[in-house]
Amino acid sequence: MDYYEILEVETSATTAEIKKSYRKLALRYHPDKVNEEGRDEAEAKFKELTNAYEVLIDETKRHNYDLYGNAEGPNGDNGGGYGGYDDFYGGGGANGFGPEDFYRFFNGMGGDEYGYASSSPPKPAVPRTDDATIEVDVTLEDLFKGKVIKTTITRDILCTLCDGVGYKKNAINKQCPDCDGKGVEIKIKRYGPGIIRQESVNCTKCEGRGKIYRSKDKCKKCLGSRVQEETKIYEFEIKKGAHSGESIVLEGASDQAPGKQSGDIRLTYNCKPHDSFQRKGDDLYMKYKITLVELLSGFSKIVAKHLDGRALKITTPKGKVLRPGDFIKLKNEGMPSKKKSASWFSSSSSQKRGDLYIELEIEFPQDNWYLEKNDLVSLLNILPTKLQNKLDIEKQEIPSDCLEDANVEDISDIIITNKQLLPQEKEHHENGHGHGHRGQGSNGQPECPQQ
Repeated sequence: MDYYEILEVETSATTAEIKKSYRKLALRYHPDKVNEEGRDEAEAKFKELTNAYEVLIDETKRHNYDLYGNAEGPNGDNGGGYGGYDDFYGGGGANGFGPEDFYRFFNGMGGDEYGYASSSPPKPAVPRTDDATIEVDVTLEDLFKGKVIKTTITRDILCTLCDGVGYKKNAINKQCPDCDGKGVEIKIKRYGPGIIRQESVNCTKCEGRGKIYRSKDKCKKCLGSRVQEETKIYEFEIKKGAHSGESIVLEGASDQAPGKQSGDIRLTYNCKPHDSFQRKGDDLYMKYKITLVELLSGFSKIVAKHLDGRALKITTPKGKVLRPGDFIKLKNEGMPSKKKSASWFSSSSSQKRGDLYIELEIEFPQDNWYLEKNDLVSLLNILPTKLQNKLDIEKQEIPSDCLEDANVEDISDIIITNKQLLPQEKEHHENGHGHGHRGQGSNGQPECPQQ
């Protein structure tokens, strides 16, 4: 059949007209656009369209076709039959029309107004073997000082006797009939309406070799599997100051396989909780309990054993009153930082360090701690008994003129409680309408706000 008739264009049609007509017809006869019964007929028509388009869109082939009736010239054949179908699906035809171009063509992403993409398809990525993953637990001391982890790993490597061929070097072989010696087979896979993609898979008959051998010529070492096991000790270095959850990657150290790149070995380390320290970034935090006397008078004592084994002794200034909620900050006693020190006075290889924060917890004496009442008198004589803030004094002071006519009641039966034991506010409903909180007015505000 005439190529111009197949594409339904005149012999004088321009390149743009050929593209436009081909796109319209290709969409009409695309195998995914018809039902199952008409798919074979649509595929045959689609092949005709593709073959005709490949010839007429190329100036040289079109010139030969107009003069000699085929695309190859006076000594050529009839345009290559349906070879254009394979090129259209990624066979690398004259116009480089491959799988990615096909996808863009049918989804309006082409390079011109007709959706035709003229760029060559990207080369397929080289397949890789699977990555090997290892997870280990480490201590905060390990992350502080750094550590080298050694582990034994067994992996596949190419057979050292046959170099991954699987057969003897002088074994008799012949070309695989299934893949014509290419080692791969081309499969067409449908991903959805209008989306077809070509995939290359290893030939199942020759296992990607392109050749088939006699069974008796198999390699004696790998028995035709082409790989052998190797057991090796690998080292992973954890740097000082590393963070939990990070990974160390040995590129290309995973299994080997013929025709594939080796994957990576990835070791991920997770830090176990520490008894004394908690890490936040490059800073360390710990809690330390002191008595009320130490809170008021200060102290000098060893408070912790550091991650590198040093004992940390701190001395607070005399007369410095520590208060609940205070922290003691020890500069440069935190974790090593990955950032290098910028100081001119330190070596270029020195590491910066975070800080150590010690949260003080106060232990108050037990009830009736004094031995004699004079102890209380002595304490009252030593410690201040008046508030220091004038605003606090004015806020709590009751004017004397308000007490002239008041009946002062001395209440000694008191109960000391804490915040956790206070009654909790609960929502309630009135007559099934609305809701509010106990002790609040109708506008939701406290009935007696604090002045």
